[in-house]
Amino acid sequence: MTVKEFIQNVLIGEIKKIQQEEGHHYISFGLISQGIEFLGACLDNEPFNTNTRGISSQRFNKAITELFDSKYHTFVKTRSTEQFDLYGNLRCGLLHVFVPGADLEVIQESEIKDYGEHLDVKNLRNNDRLILVSQNLMADFENACNNIIARIDNNQITNNKVYNQLLSTSPED
Repeated sequence: MTVKEFIQNVLIGEIKKIQQEEGHHYISFGLISQGIEFLGACLDNEPFNTNTRGISSQRFNKAITELFDSKYHTFVKTRSTEQFDLYGNLRCGLLHVFVPGADLEVIQESEIKDYGEHLDVKNLRNNDRLILVSQNLMADFENACNNIIARIDNNQITNNKVYNQLLSTSPED
């Protein structure tokens, strides 16, 4: 499976199915955050599997700033004093302990009237929280995925890893 096929079939196809057809909105936040880091890995010159210290945050934040709409850029931690850090609160929270950081509220569209719109900051349970709506995040993630696919198709990515085989078997096997 090539990187392009992986993005199309797994990052877009399978995550969308898990979220939209199976209704697993909560789980989709963790999968999307892993996918964001993968997209960032497509943009650097390190191997996909590397032990380089700090590379996860670099990859995640690079994907957000290069592939996502500018409305997300406010939530990329550039200083230690920033509260709403998507990497720390979304990616790390969900991937390390399966719970987002205290500064996030992860919801689906049916809950907007009770909690707020995607990327709003609202005071909920005595804490300011960044609202993330699963369907909105998935749509923006899909756009980011398609951006990488277009860059691959146009040979705009200079590292060879995105043009090589990624997996020797498909996830369906």
